Amino acid sequence: MSYSEKLAHGLAIDLVVYDGEYCGKYRSRIEEVGEKILTVGVPYEKGEVVPLREGTKVVITFWDNFSAYEFEGEIMQRIAVPIPLLVLKFPDSITKVQRRNYVRVPASFSLSFRTVTDEGLSDLSRGTMVDLSGGGVRFITDETVENKALLYILLGLPNGEIQTSGRVCRTAKSEETKRYDVTVEFSDLSERERDHIIRCVFERQREMRKKGLM
Repeated sequence: MSYSEKLAHGLAIDLVVYDGEYCGKYRSRIEEVGEKILTVGVPYEKGEVVPLREGTKVVITFWDNFSAYEFEGEIMQRIAVPIPLLVLKFPDSITKVQRRNYVRVPASFSLSFRTVTDEGLSDLSRGTMVDLSGGGVRFITDETVENKALLYILLGLPNGEIQTSGRVCRTAKSEETKRYDVTVEFSDLSERERDHIIRCVFERQREMRKKGLM
């Protein structure tokens, strides 16, 4: 189905690159809507232009008050002046999607945590990460973790360390191993930190696709 009438100058978008050196999600906006082409602003990161190349496959996501929409595209041309722009072919169709949970991938990065109690923070405990997403993390631990508990979590990711709080939304004890399987939803991430995690998730997806695991 086409929702092309929703595309307009100034519309905020997320531009997602799944492969290559600049894999990640970037915030941008639509600059011009033509009959056959669509131009969007070149994204910036840390004040620097992200040098996406011609031929790069992208997914564009945008939203209104009720729904999210997305379409796939390819960078046909880069324009440097008067402002940096990316030229895409006007989409044949745009798909309406539900506001989805963040993509979750298997991961085994370093993880430690403290439980927030009435008396303060508990001693530092270790966990074995099982999977990770921009919205939360799942891990295994020898320590007792109660459902709905508030945790202070330290993630050791390849692109840096993140400290955040999270609420336990599921915990289950294995009778065989006597260990706890804990799922946590992040509750205090900045957008910068969340994007940091999403970059790691995208990189894991890329690695898994190369190995034929997804």
